[in-house]
Amino acid sequence: MRLSYSNYRNYLNCPSFYRKIVTKVPPTEKASRYFALYGLMMESFFKTYSNSYRTSQKEFSEGQIERMLSSKWERILAENYVCWSDPWVKESQNQIFSQAQNDVAEILTKFDFWRRSRSEVSFAINLKKSGDAISCRMDFICDNDDGTHDILDGKGTRKMDQNVDMEQLYFYALIYLLKHKRLPRKIGFLFYRYHLIKYIDFNMETIIKFKDKLALVKRAIKADTEFKPKVKLSKQCKWCVYRFACDAWLNQKQANAEKKAVKNRIEALENATGVVTFGPRGAL
Repeated sequence: MRLSYSNYRNYLNCPSFYRKIVTKVPPTEKASRYFALYGLMMESFFKTYSNSYRTSQKEFSEGQIERMLSSKWERILAENYVCWSDPWVKESQNQIFSQAQNDVAEILTKFDFWRRSRSEVSFAINLKKSGDAISCRMDFICDNDDGTHDILDGKGTRKMDQNVDMEQLYFYALIYLLKHKRLPRKIGFLFYRYHLIKYIDFNMETIIKFKDKLALVKRAIKADTEFKPKVKLSKQCKWCVYRFACDAWLNQKQANAEKKAVKNRIEALENATGVVTFGPRGAL
């Protein structure tokens, strides 16, 4: 068994979704990648920029950066489906590109971590006792002069204090620990839109507790033969490309619709007759 952080999180959010992903069941519709475009742009740029600088130790001119960004943006648009008439689409292609371009310029000016970092680094650690593997791809591993490393995860979110999952960094720190027999010096998030790095507190006890939780989830996945979905009609369900093939989601959606209809009928009565009162034996 090979377990990545996304599979771990997907299983916790919805076991049924996890099963569809790992068994490669095709989705019922094309998934819009609108919300991913900005992050893909930043990820692709810094992968090329950081790794190229690390190899050549040469600065890039503004013209080179602009051409690199334009080329990557064309490729991202060609490779990712977006219906630009969808109601949730609030920005045009040009607006997203301009935002990414401005943020790249600010980050390159404000920080120098990319001068000593590797970007989009993949790891796979084989576990001897179970024969399983855990894998990840880290956005940035920054080399320090004393031989230690910092791990940064890039985030394109607009809601810095809401859309943060610290367990993702714990997962990276655990893989680093298994590989190097020590913890990284720092772990944190790089918020692209805010031009800000926020490091989080952690220690060996934190990572060991997370390792124990990960082991429990891994065992649960192996033992789970039903993969019952967890339906909340939340973000996880709202954007799931398998939702129209999910009986649990359809049933919950219908139940919610019926509940809303009852509420609307009561509100209509109140608006028409004033306060609704109930007499003996339910008579109005």
